[in-house]
Amino acid sequence: MTVTERIVLDTDIVIHVLKKQAAVLDRFLGLYEDKVEFLISPIVVAEIYAGAFAREHKQIEAFFGLCHLSQMDHGIARFAGLYANKYRKAWQGISMEDYLLAATAKMNHCPLWTGNLKHYPMDDIELL
Repeated sequence: MTVTERIVLDTDIVIHVLKKQAAVLDRFLGLYEDKVEFLISPIVVAEIYAGAFAREHKQIEAFFGLCHLSQMDHGIARFAGLYANKYRKAWQGISMEDYLLAATAKMNHCPLWTGNLKHYPMDDIELL
């Protein structure tokens, strides 16, 4: 990996890191030591807080402090809509949030780290 590599994090990966799931946490820490930049979508921020207890907020904010918040714009929204149009019939169960995260990875030219590979059938993005 190069020093400038960036990775978009899916919500499930953030949850595994916050819950200190060993394999995911070890990989995250290794990538962090390699100076990988982690991008967090506002969607992931919303999903994390939607399922969090108030006592977890300080830990969540500390984690988000290690990451860079990606911005949502017209390009990301457009690609998310195009993905939904292309995949929604054959791949049921993919949420608009998933399409938006895939589009975030595409528009930022970086991989998406997810444990939910079945939610991302797009052949023009790289998955970790």
